[in-house]
Amino acid sequence: MRNKFYEDESTVPLSNKILIAASILCVIATIVVFIFFNKHQKSKNSNTLNNNGAATSSVSEPTETAKPTPEVVLDVIVPSEKTIGTRFNPPSGYTRVNLTGGSFGEYLRTFSLREHSTKPLSYDSQTKALVSNPSLPAVSVLELDLINKSNLQESSNSLIRLYAEYLYGQNRFQDISFNLLTTPAFKCDFQTWSEGGRLIEEGNTITWCKEHGDHCKHRDVDTGTEYGVFKYYLQNVMIHSNISSLPSNLKTVQLNDLTVGDVIIYADSNIPDIIVDMAEDSNGNKICILARGGNPACEIYIVRNEKNSDLNPWHDVNNLLVGASFYRFK
Repeated sequence: MRNKFYEDESTVPLSNKILIAASILCVIATIVVFIFFNKHQKSKNSNTLNNNGAATSSVSEPTETAKPTPEVVLDVIVPSEKTIGTRFNPPSGYTRVNLTGGSFGEYLRTFSLREHSTKPLSYDSQTKALVSNPSLPAVSVLELDLINKSNLQESSNSLIRLYAEYLYGQNRFQDISFNLLTTPAFKCDFQTWSEGGRLIEEGNTITWCKEHGDHCKHRDVDTGTEYGVFKYYLQNVMIHSNISSLPSNLKTVQLNDLTVGDVIIYADSNIPDIIVDMAEDSNGNKICILARGGNPACEIYIVRNEKNSDLNPWHDVNNLLVGASFYRFK
């Protein structure tokens, strides 16, 4: 009887076994869920700290190497622009030289240009008129009419015109003065002209005539500094000036001192150039834009670089050495 009792006592019903197994599985599942949730929460908190700058991960994320900003290459010639300084950009690697505000150089750099397709008007000795001259090596034309419709404003007189216009625009009337081609050289200043002085020519000698009467041909003399009086003064200066008299109004400069506004006279040409803009690279190599008039008289134009189309209209200053002398208005 005793053995049977113990045998009956150790026997567990099937339903109880299933209940016990289910309970154990629930406990295991709860533990797994707890562990997973706790681990996920720690990871989330860690990411939040990283984003807020309170902590950083020990593993660095790979970063993309910054690419260099590409150099912006500007067109050398911008046809729509209206001045020398805006229509012509320096080539890549060059920067415009600094100019003093109100200087002759700044006046030239900011000079207005005609429409880009315009050809310079030239005096035609056959028709005695001004005609378009497409044969000239012109890139653009300065917006400045000839002093009159004749052959007065030839090449050297074109440079005198530019400098005189600059001084006139600055109201520096007392500084407008040019030596004429006479023996000895005659100083023709605008101050005396504006006060009524006029020229008397006797052979190769010129003197001032200030008291007008029957002894001279001067009648109804206009005085003052109005632009019409100034233009008439320039006409008389040009009548007695040419490439031979031009240097008497200039001083010599050296190649390494060249700047905007300086004049270049060539040994093998009677057509001088004037520098109307300049740029240089990091090594100090200079390039420039040149302007000139012509013989016969023509409108002042920007000179095309016929040797280097990539640099056009800029010219390498070092290539101007052969047969060239450099000057500056006094």
